[in-house]
Amino acid sequence: MGLNRLLLLVLIFSTGILKAQTDFRPGFIIKESGDTLYGQIDYRGDVLMSSICKFQGADNKINGYSPNDIIAYRFIDSKYYVSREIKSKKVFLEYLIKGKINIYYLRDEIGDHYYLDKEGIQLTEIPYEESIKYIDEKHVLYKSKTHIAVLNYYMQDAPDFQSRIANMGKPEHESLIKLAEDYHNEVCKDDECIIYEKKQPFLKVNLEFAGGVVNFRQVENLNDRFYFQGGIIGHLWMPRTNEKLYFRTGLLYSRLEFSGVKSNYFKIPIQLEYIYPKGFIRPCFAYGLNFYYPIYRSVSFNLGTNIKLKECLFLSTNLDIDFSPLVMILPKDLLSYSVNIGIIYKL
Repeated sequence: MGLNRLLLLVLIFSTGILKAQTDFRPGFIIKESGDTLYGQIDYRGDVLMSSICKFQGADNKINGYSPNDIIAYRFIDSKYYVSREIKSKKVFLEYLIKGKINIYYLRDEIGDHYYLDKEGIQLTEIPYEESIKYIDEKHVLYKSKTHIAVLNYYMQDAPDFQSRIANMGKPEHESLIKLAEDYHNEVCKDDECIIYEKKQPFLKVNLEFAGGVVNFRQVENLNDRFYFQGGIIGHLWMPRTNEKLYFRTGLLYSRLEFSGVKSNYFKIPIQLEYIYPKGFIRPCFAYGLNFYYPIYRSVSFNLGTNIKLKECLFLSTNLDIDFSPLVMILPKDLLSYSVNIGIIYKL
């Protein structure tokens, strides 16, 4: 099978996996009439969930609701989205905290946006900009301060917070939620605020102990046979950013034989990985680079499945295909293929 045909088949298969996967989780929608319907909601990335809610009710029928159709939707004990108008267009904003000041979040194609409102004061964006500017014949990193003025205005009835706000850097989930929570407790002694944002760690690592066989193609003086390959793989992910995308790296060892002389080889994958987060069998694939020691770089595609054994334990099976590089991360010729089986432990 030619390289182009192989790549085409891999691409079609991978695209099919992505399109077929859904992640329905328990939740509810609130209709314009005020009625609440319970069912399952498709959990996707922040950009998609800002524009549509795919809801499956008791009849198992899946309906798509836009911000013009419903008031709000929520995943049980997790993210809560409300319909609001931004620049003459309705969108779903993620409701982070409800109190004397309410904080909302939106991710679109441009990036992250935060909003706040307060009784008697309309919804306002918390502006922030980072850019490189040319000042005094030098390039410097510019960080805007407009968000400090906005927060001071909304919290002017708590003057003790001004120095704290003045030291705030880039607006983010954790800092804004904590600020709004402390402000609420300062100015309101009767009621508690409600934090809707699901608490997630910034970074998590899943460890995989893997072993298998590898076969190299068209490598000068290398004996043509299968070699053992084993090592440890780390799957790093940021749940707040995306629950399905990972950074895949680690260290794999092989002992190869060149014209009767055995040599140690090490492979370090540097790949972007997708893992479907639900079900007994969870498809996964990754694309990126492999760095070899002694020095060599290849383009790699990894395709496999994770089989759930326990809540934090998975059996992994995967096929790793290596190509000699054409330009940067573009594949040229088939270099090797390996089949590995491993155990993944979610820390």
